[in-house]
Amino acid sequence: MVNDLKIATLVISSNTYPAVRNSKVQKKLFLGNSFDKDLTFWYKAGTRQSLEGNKFMLIENDLLIDTSDNTRNMGMKTLLAFEWLEQNYEYDFIVRPTPSSYINYNNLENYIQSNLLHHKYVYAGKIQTTNNKKKQPIDFISGSTFILNKASVKKILDNKLNWDHTYWDDVALSILMKKLNINHQETERFDVTGNPLEQNIPTTYYQYRCRADNHYGYPRYLESKNLKIIHKLSNKQELNKIARFFLSIFYKFSKFFYVYQFGWKLYEHVKNVIKKLLPESAYRNLKKIFNKKIEHFKNVRFKF
Repeated sequence: MVNDLKIATLVISSNTYPAVRNSKVQKKLFLGNSFDKDLTFWYKAGTRQSLEGNKFMLIENDLLIDTSDNTRNMGMKTLLAFEWLEQNYEYDFIVRPTPSSYINYNNLENYIQSNLLHHKYVYAGKIQTTNNKKKQPIDFISGSTFILNKASVKKILDNKLNWDHTYWDDVALSILMKKLNINHQETERFDVTGNPLEQNIPTTYYQYRCRADNHYGYPRYLESKNLKIIHKLSNKQELNKIARFFLSIFYKFSKFFYVYQFGWKLYEHVKNVIKKLLPESAYRNLKKIFNKKIEHFKNVRFKF
């Protein structure tokens, strides 16, 4: 066993809902337990005022970066966070979750010590499949949580100019690692299927994905509840029966009234109404005026 193993945690966050809400809960859960407080950071875009002219600004455990929170900029934001960590801290491994993931640190440390220490390069996580631009299937490690060792991070930074930012960050990382002939190590995660109260929550995983909306039909404000519940159950703590009863009602009520991507559907409806009411030339001019705001709305809402 390696007693002085240094595991840095870099949570990719943003200044948007639900990342802000989830990150706040993560901080209480992570920093109140076994996570190294000096090596655990939530990184996101900073404002001009908060950065004070700097490229990076660390405020408690928030790493503010002079870049955009645009979802298509997640790759660049991650590269900058790696660069900052490499220049300022000693570490052996990085675990990179999103705000919708719960990490059981003790299980994580045990997993790394038991499975990853003998690899020259570590690129580990849940394997998923998508298509590249040529419609060919490619495997990638899910960005919900992945693990890298220091050698892999240095290799990534040495080849950051080869990062293809036209892909989502986790897919782009997979493509880069393939070019570098770095193989992945497949690990498992536990996916919370919307309502953790309706599942038997195991205690052996290091990653629990708490995303509520995709496939499950629950509003994303429940993700912060999921994080708290998973924290208790994965650490073998019982939920109060009364609390469980009222939480169960709350989950059912929330699902019944939930409209998936309500903001986007409302935008599409308003857009179609305006398009029918206005002359084509007036609609095009209006679209040009609001084009940047529309793109910003798309890019900050539909990834985390």
